[in-house]
Amino acid sequence: MVEFALVLPLLVMLLVGIIQFGLAYSAQVSISGAAREGARALALGEPAADVEAAVVGASGVAEVTDVVQAACPDPAPPGSTDYATVTVNATFEFSIPFADLGTRTLSATARMRCGL
Repeated sequence: MVEFALVLPLLVMLLVGIIQFGLAYSAQVSISGAAREGARALALGEPAADVEAAVVGASGVAEVTDVVQAACPDPAPPGSTDYATVTVNATFEFSIPFADLGTRTLSATARMRCGL
């Protein structure tokens, strides 16, 4: 019984750590999808406010902190090779007992060809 009492904190920390890293991976996948949605909206010529709303709407539970947009040229010529680029930054706070990993910044970038 004493051995279990000594090992239990380590087991709880390991279990919660696995769950937290799974949540961090889920947040990373969410902001990757949000960056793709923002790049799609930007490539189609949506205004910057609508692009940011699309990113925040598609981000799920991730806490989006910053959306950087690089828009297409205003009249996108046919056959253009220009790209709309959206970079999304989000924060994730790890809360693992007995281990202070703090807050990490997650980032995802997506590019879509203009005018398609």
